[in-house]
Amino acid sequence: MKLYVRRFGSTIITVAALFATQAVADSLSSPRPTPAQVPLTQFEITPFAAYRVGGSFTQESGDGHLKLNDSAAQGIIFNFRAKPNGQYELFYSRQSTDATTRSLLPDDPNIDLDIEHLQFGGTYLFDGEYTRPFIALTLGASRFDPNYANLNSESFFSASFGGGIQVAANKRFGVRLEARMLTTFVDGDSTIFCESDNGSGSCLILVKSNLLTQWEVRAGLVFRF
Repeated sequence: MKLYVRRFGSTIITVAALFATQAVADSLSSPRPTPAQVPLTQFEITPFAAYRVGGSFTQESGDGHLKLNDSAAQGIIFNFRAKPNGQYELFYSRQSTDATTRSLLPDDPNIDLDIEHLQFGGTYLFDGEYTRPFIALTLGASRFDPNYANLNSESFFSASFGGGIQVAANKRFGVRLEARMLTTFVDGDSTIFCESDNGSGSCLILVKSNLLTQWEVRAGLVFRF
């Protein structure tokens, strides 16, 4: 899975760079249209590759923690036109990473962890010609699925905020570049990643913090309809 993510990310970034280069070349070699000549389409699909950093669960007492390691991520964004400069946004992303443990398990092993986000919100695009800056805000849910022993997955309320630019190669294709903050809301003083065995159960960590924050940069190809 991690090898597939790296290959997918490399492909998206390479193609996005080609589109951006072509857009710049076109803007230098032909008359530039006014913003009114490149209006928002009704629907956009944007597969993207990302690199995500940060995030940890801290033990309520002691020095134990579960720290997420930086890694690649991937996903897809659906945008629906709402107003002349506004869009509804639905996005799904997946990060396959591992997490370092401290004072939680014998020998402090690394744990494979899949993180999924499904969120809905909106995007506002500022006026522009070949490039249009934008901001985005979404709300939804996050799922953390550890691949260790029989630990159960956990789901939480989450939100994201970000911004970037869209580069219009033409009316049907473009490139989306952005940075985004992903925040997961965790109930403080709660136990997570639990397992049960023959009627008895245990949990990996009693968390202290209410927020888990990650940051990521994205590059995606925009297909407009």
